[in-house]
Amino acid sequence: MKRIVDVFTNDWSPEIVWTYIISIEGIVNPIDLNQDEVDLRAFELEALRLAQDEGRGDAGSLIAKVRE
Repeated sequence: MKRIVDVFTNDWSPEIVWTYIISIEGIVNPIDLNQDEVDLRAFELEALRLAQDEGRGDAGSLIAKVRE
């Protein structure tokens, strides 16, 4: 499952710091081979982790929001 996640500064400036396309696999259900939906917060947390790793800010200065 893929989602586009925008990363902003913590002051809710309308300016996007960075945008990520995050892919997270759901849990495979062996009974009917369907994948469960992944919580949207997981995509936001992964985008924040990537932004911090790339030096775009620290945990206290960035927020992430999944596009709908």
